[in-house]
Amino acid sequence: MIDMDADNKRLQAHHTFYTFSWGLVAYTVAIVLWGAWVRISGSGDGCGDHWPLCNGDIVPSSAPGKTWVEFSHRLSTGLYGAFVLLQLVIARRRFDAPHPARTWSALTLLFTVTEALIGRQLVTMGLVNESLNIARVVVMPLHLVNTALLLGSTVMTAEAIRYGDIPRVSLSPSVRRLLGIIGGVLVITLTTGAVAALGTHLSPSHSLLSGLTKDLSADSHLAVRLRVLHPLVALLGPLGLWAALEKLRDVAPSPYSRTLFGRLIITLFLAVLVGVCTLLSLAPIWLKITHLFMANILVGMLTLCIFHTLRPSSSEAHSEQSAARAVRG
Repeated sequence: MIDMDADNKRLQAHHTFYTFSWGLVAYTVAIVLWGAWVRISGSGDGCGDHWPLCNGDIVPSSAPGKTWVEFSHRLSTGLYGAFVLLQLVIARRRFDAPHPARTWSALTLLFTVTEALIGRQLVTMGLVNESLNIARVVVMPLHLVNTALLLGSTVMTAEAIRYGDIPRVSLSPSVRRLLGIIGGVLVITLTTGAVAALGTHLSPSHSLLSGLTKDLSADSHLAVRLRVLHPLVALLGPLGLWAALEKLRDVAPSPYSRTLFGRLIITLFLAVLVGVCTLLSLAPIWLKITHLFMANILVGMLTLCIFHTLRPSSSEAHSEQSAARAVRG
């Protein structure tokens, strides 16, 4: 009886922290989508060029709607920072060095800080709304790539809490090469996607033909002229990704990681489908948000695949997790 109690305690030891950390992953995605709405709704200058204050005030009063949209985003990101710091403190108290939960929670904090600094630059330099400053072509992709790194680190932290004690395996050169190719294609896709989103924001199209005409015009903003790259990359890239993911699924070190790679392939084609619909329908707001959501899901799924390739968990480990849920029920 004593052994059973000890086993149950072992199964439940980090459940609350694990659940909290996956809640933080969901909160990360929600903040990213809300940030996209701030841009799409033209609320990026709602607090003027003040940061972290809003138009010089801690809390705005008698302000227009766009000010409250921007201010609410700042509040949500401030709360997010507090949660990330709390996660780091708990991880350092519960796990001894060099446990991966400590490492990834620290990286999550690092990418949270860089995300805030990039956001600050967008505001203080006036790189929002209809600004034609060419610096946006660099800052916006940097912003999106940093967001992807932040999301990936939160997923890594959450999984490390539950599976971080599983020994890390050494990957073969071919597997490392495939993962590098996938990561590179993803970065290029995100980069071109950020530029395309900026170009569409600055110069919306009323038809595919008029949009293509703007893309080819020498008088158009650089972001508009470059936005044609994203559909090309996003349509051709997945073909290579599919082949790479199929190879990785064949050599995946555990049944669970093979299942994850299969789900990632399905997610990849769903994301492409949403992207095609967004392009053909001239990017209505709800599809812009859905498109970004699918991009975040892709990043999260790829991160899961990488984690469980590096630390392959046996089916018994997942059976234990299910048993723990049953015990708690």
